Amino acid sequence: MQKEALERIRAIGLPTRHSEDWNYFPISLLAQAEGLRFIADPSIPIEPKDNRNEERLSQAGISPKDFQVESETDFAALLPIALGAQTLVKNIGKGESENGILKAHDEFSHTVFRIGDGARVSLEILENKIPRNLSAERLDFFVGANAQLELFSTEESHAGELKFRSIHVFQSENSQVDILDFNRTESVRRIEVKVLLNGENARFAFRELNLLSGKASENGFVRVQHNAPQCKSHQFVRNLLSGASSMSYDGGVIASANCPGTDSSELVNTILLSDDSKVRVKPTLKIYHDDVSCSHGNTVGSLDDEAIFYLTSRGIEKEKAEALLQQAFAKDLIAEHPGQAGRERLFKLLNA
Repeated sequence: MQKEALERIRAIGLPTRHSEDWNYFPISLLAQAEGLRFIADPSIPIEPKDNRNEERLSQAGISPKDFQVESETDFAALLPIALGAQTLVKNIGKGESENGILKAHDEFSHTVFRIGDGARVSLEILENKIPRNLSAERLDFFVGANAQLELFSTEESHAGELKFRSIHVFQSENSQVDILDFNRTESVRRIEVKVLLNGENARFAFRELNLLSGKASENGFVRVQHNAPQCKSHQFVRNLLSGASSMSYDGGVIASANCPGTDSSELVNTILLSDDSKVRVKPTLKIYHDDVSCSHGNTVGSLDDEAIFYLTSRGIEKEKAEALLQQAFAKDLIAEHPGQAGRERLFKLLNA
């Protein structure tokens, strides 16, 4: 699988200004990254670090073909596999329950979960405390029928880092997956989420809260493909941007031809706290069936002056009033998240 990923990543190359999926990413940083030079220069040797990856996958009932390496178009999703990251495989049996943490110990990591039918899983992604100039993390989840997965993170990375996180989800019938991402950073990050709703009545939700400052750049790319009837997907993003930070969000939904009852929504709300902060939103809907309910929305504004005046007129200092409004804006998103572990963890951080 490493060989195929290496050949594929060199074939597609680094994104350019004309790469539609990378329109708002600071492309110049990619060319400057020392760790990415091997893509353009095939003479740089890449030695296999662990040749037992396919054996581990086979033991969990997963084929290398399931990762669709040959058709992958995102170089960041290929990067850990191409560089020979050891694939860590976790098999959660039918009906089991598990709470755990995920933490990448190396610059490049690949983690695979096979979640059995009816299992209940809650996982927190922890940030590595060691500063790294470049890191790429890939997470693959194969979710069985009637299973539930909660995945949440409280990103607080180092300024100046270049970070990539790819999350791929394959869902069976009646499964439910909820991702909650709380991103507090001054780094440059791209999070890519690809979801295949392959079973009837599968449900997926992605919620992201970005508190960006300094020169932070957050770039979200989410694609949800409805491949079965009566599936639901929800994307809800809220941003609080200060300093010279920027946020871009490219959210897409594909409703296939054999998918009656598709229900999807996308909503992005942003508050700009400085004149130099920026947000760019690109919703995409590709619908190949008449029986669907799909919507998208986007709002951009600043803190409500009338609300600030109301609070200050009652003896609350202006700085505290602004903090209260920001907190209320953030909590609305978290309150929607059904997973208790992630919801309580993020509420605790906001209250602090």
